[in-house]
Amino acid sequence: MDYEAIVVGGGFAGMTAARDLHDAGHSVLVLEARDRLGGRTWYKPFRGSGKTLEFGGTWVAPRWQPNIGAEIERYAAELIESPVPSTFAWSLGGELTTGANPIPVEEWLAFESAIRAIDNAAARIRFGEAPLDQRGLEDLDVPFDSWLRGLELPPKTLDFLMAWAGFFFGAPCSEVSGLHILSWVAGFENSAVAWYVAVSQKLAEGTAGLINTLAEDSAADIRLGAPVAGIETTDEGAAVTTRDGERYAARVAVLATPINTWHRLSSGSALGAARVAMAQERMAGHATKIWALVRNLRGNFYGVGWDTKIKWLATEYNTPEGDLLVGFGTSPEELDVNDGDAIAAAVREFLPEADVVAVDAHDWNADEFSQGTWMAYRPGQVMRHASAIGRPEGRLVVAGSDVASGWAGWIDGAIESGHRAARAAGEVLSIRALA
Repeated sequence: MDYEAIVVGGGFAGMTAARDLHDAGHSVLVLEARDRLGGRTWYKPFRGSGKTLEFGGTWVAPRWQPNIGAEIERYAAELIESPVPSTFAWSLGGELTTGANPIPVEEWLAFESAIRAIDNAAARIRFGEAPLDQRGLEDLDVPFDSWLRGLELPPKTLDFLMAWAGFFFGAPCSEVSGLHILSWVAGFENSAVAWYVAVSQKLAEGTAGLINTLAEDSAADIRLGAPVAGIETTDEGAAVTTRDGERYAARVAVLATPINTWHRLSSGSALGAARVAMAQERMAGHATKIWALVRNLRGNFYGVGWDTKIKWLATEYNTPEGDLLVGFGTSPEELDVNDGDAIAAAVREFLPEADVVAVDAHDWNADEFSQGTWMAYRPGQVMRHASAIGRPEGRLVVAGSDVASGWAGWIDGAIESGHRAARAAGEVLSIRALA
């Protein structure tokens, strides 16, 4: 065998698995399709500027996310806070308002009732203890908009909750399982309010700093620009073939690539029935993330809208050239991130007087190595597939934020899955060694 383990994919899941396997004394090859590590994180300069920004996954919440918290502590990574907003805009219920509170007084009681219902439903979930397809949660694995409408909410409360869930999952609420959305509330200690205020920390040196540290610590043989075409497994080991025809053999393989790319992988029976089905169905995340350099703002901005093309827009950095705002939408059909004029117009839906100087984005939905954004289970997918897609199949182990038991869709989930994959791969290797 060329190596004891081959890891396909150099994002946080793959590099965590590689590092853990190295720590256990195994030789590892990492094959990464892109010319960089990081997967669906990408820390790179804003177009035409020396300012480096996160174009993919960004925020961490170590108080609630133990896996990323442990990596931050292990490598003494510094965190910084997003700016505290002082100006606001809310496009809800067909009206744009600019007060500090998105919910009008006449809807406060209904909003509080909705938050209690969300928190109570989330409390039924055993978050992180097991995959989400837990017995008794079938009634939550439905379109989240349908679940919300069952609460009979007034218009601005409904729009705010739809926008909040929509931009966090990168898809309209009709396309996302309520169970997956409520699981994040469970992760924030069954508190939707804690979720609202918790997501404010990011890595001072960017995700690239941590992924490069992981890579160095892994001592793996890393091949960039090596997209994989197929994985074959036998009782003795695994063989991985790249698109340019290179073939590598190992005793076990770890597949750490996004679910939406699995359908392009030639694998015979190695993937297993559940993963083949999930590859055909695809997960729902197809967010649009944009950056805009804006002048003429009066303080740090924060805005949410449901009838706007950007569902969430906020100031992330203040620079001498202007303020850098980051925004998220839920549909590439609604906002083309390659159209600078369209992005500027979307920003002005919240800030009509803003001077949008420059914009930048990466189209993750058109990116062949992601074909979507972060994990968002479709209605019904949790109960059909959540356990099975992460289960090892012989000599093939799967990792990735998409298959995390806890924070699926976050960097923490990627690291969790990398730890689990390394343990499973190590068991395969130890059984072989004993034989």
